[in-house]
Amino acid sequence: MKKFFIPILFICSNSLSFAQENDSILLHETVIQTFHRKTLILESTSSINSLSKLQMKLNHPERLLESFNTLPGVKMEERSPGSYRISLRGSTIRSPFGVRNVKIYLDDFILTDATGNAYLNLIDPQFLSSIDVMKGPQGGEFGSETGGVAVLKTLRNNGIKASVGTGSYNQFHENINYSKQIGKHRLHFGQTHYQSDSYREQSAINRNSFLLKDQWNYNNENELNFILLYTDLDYQTPGGLTYNQMQENRRQARLATPTLPSAVEQQAGIQNKTFLGGINHLWKINPNWKNFVMIQSSYTDFENPFISNYEERQENNFQGRLYFEYEKQLSQIKLNTRFGTELGLNKTKFRNYDNSKGIKGNPQKFDDLQTFNGYYYINQHANFANKWFVDASISLNTMKYNWETLYPNVESGNKSFQIQLLPQIGVSYNFINNWSVRGKIAKGISAPTTEEVRSSTQEIQQYLNAEYGWNKEFGIRYTFNQWFVDLTAFDFHLKDAIVRRQDENGNDFYINSGGTKQRGIEFQLQSKPFNFDHSIFTKGSFFVSGHLFDFKYDHYKIANNDYSENTIPGISKFSLQNSISIELLNKIQVIWSNYYNSKLYLNDANTVEEKETVIGNILVDTNFKIKESSLSIYFGINNLYNTKYSAGYDLNAFGNRFYNPAATTNFYLGSRFTL
Repeated sequence: MKKFFIPILFICSNSLSFAQENDSILLHETVIQTFHRKTLILESTSSINSLSKLQMKLNHPERLLESFNTLPGVKMEERSPGSYRISLRGSTIRSPFGVRNVKIYLDDFILTDATGNAYLNLIDPQFLSSIDVMKGPQGGEFGSETGGVAVLKTLRNNGIKASVGTGSYNQFHENINYSKQIGKHRLHFGQTHYQSDSYREQSAINRNSFLLKDQWNYNNENELNFILLYTDLDYQTPGGLTYNQMQENRRQARLATPTLPSAVEQQAGIQNKTFLGGINHLWKINPNWKNFVMIQSSYTDFENPFISNYEERQENNFQGRLYFEYEKQLSQIKLNTRFGTELGLNKTKFRNYDNSKGIKGNPQKFDDLQTFNGYYYINQHANFANKWFVDASISLNTMKYNWETLYPNVESGNKSFQIQLLPQIGVSYNFINNWSVRGKIAKGISAPTTEEVRSSTQEIQQYLNAEYGWNKEFGIRYTFNQWFVDLTAFDFHLKDAIVRRQDENGNDFYINSGGTKQRGIEFQLQSKPFNFDHSIFTKGSFFVSGHLFDFKYDHYKIANNDYSENTIPGISKFSLQNSISIELLNKIQVIWSNYYNSKLYLNDANTVEEKETVIGNILVDTNFKIKESSLSIYFGINNLYNTKYSAGYDLNAFGNRFYNPAATTNFYLGSRFTL
């Protein structure tokens, strides 16, 4: 498969490069906006990628996996439908599910809780217009995570967008998004539903989401933003298989053992009901000064019938953000200074019971945890004659937690992590028209989340420390004619790396591994749309990206086993992704995308290896104008080449249950109406 995959990339690249289009947006003019600060991509000092409208189309209706996986150095994994995690330069070695070590924002609100965990599966892709991803420690106003930052941006266009569709495995989805400018208010209401029996046994999913937003520009200078999000998510978890079990029947769920029942018998799954509400205000005090303040709260009702227990969690989060901004133009120098804070409080109640075939039984253990997280920062941006761009910051980061065991014994304790001072400085220089070079040095830290401090072993991990490290990177960006090129090299050394392990019952626990050495190169080549002077082929575009990684453990020993210099599991050394879009007759769009990953290891000892994979998808999307409205009919095929693979692995799994087989060739179809 790989033999014909790579030449196709360059054949299609050459065939497109002869066309021209003069009226499309230039790629080097792409604007990245976070917290009301706009930056042209050629001026950014960070390793940043923005998912375009075309890339967002690549997704299966209920997930963001395909679009995230087009980005260099980014890997979104799906252990089972509804269970996702994101790796930014290999940051998933500590995450069995959910998103850890990556800060997630939803517009100007915070999706990551105060402990560092984010339920990305609560956000339906139909609510979003684009996503910006910043890789590596960012520091400053983005906090302390060493993996990076993702900013999800909701729809802003006026009108009604609705869609309905079906697909393989009794899939059904529908959504409605309604946006309207009413006086000084821009209102947005969204509703989505998705359900599917899914590919494997015990892997059905059902999700309902509701979103309400109001942006009130009550005068020309100030605005008030309000958000309400509610998601009711219910998905089953089939569990991991051994290699032989997978070869015997890829669609089966985790089997029973002489000591433990099966996933089907225990009705393993997760029910997550989350409500998030927030309000923020932007105040332009005068031509030089601005103030931003945000407060939000969220509540999660979480249930997890598992093989060995039945867990209930109630999570309360209270978070706030405040900054002041000063901007001044001094002849050829433009200065922008921000100083502020982001604070969070999380209160979680853990209640574990026996699991009697999906029914809550006798109590096992009750714990309450309270976590406080905060950072205080100052950022300095400077623009020297639109040639030199400097971004420097320093932040002070704090985290502590208190815990109390209520059953079967009564005890309590607390831990405060060492206060960390995190500096970062980045410089970008536009030395020739449409050329820029950049360099950045940053320190990051990531404390363990509540689910790591109190993992599924039900023990409080009092000796688990925060991981931290320094990242150094260098990058080149260049735009020419119809093309945009982005190349980055980085060297990241992590200390006290948090690594996930499993006990004999399949419960997760975490240890500090000593350290990692993560070096890599990331690349991206993207075209803007080309117009063809042809009666049938009317437009086209092309995208290719990938990485070359050398990630190894550094001074990592467990008992008598020395894993130093071993390759970090779960991360391919080489990846290559591409998408080719062709428009036919000005009405039909065909998007063909491919994802190649080289072989990777599944355990720290590097004794179990997964083969290389190529995954192909194709989407055909038609568009018909009906007066002021449009109607689209689309049809997609996922796993076009019927590749046998896992979209997410259980690394270092006890009993070698590493594999979560993904669906073979499957399809979806639907219609989309816009008014």
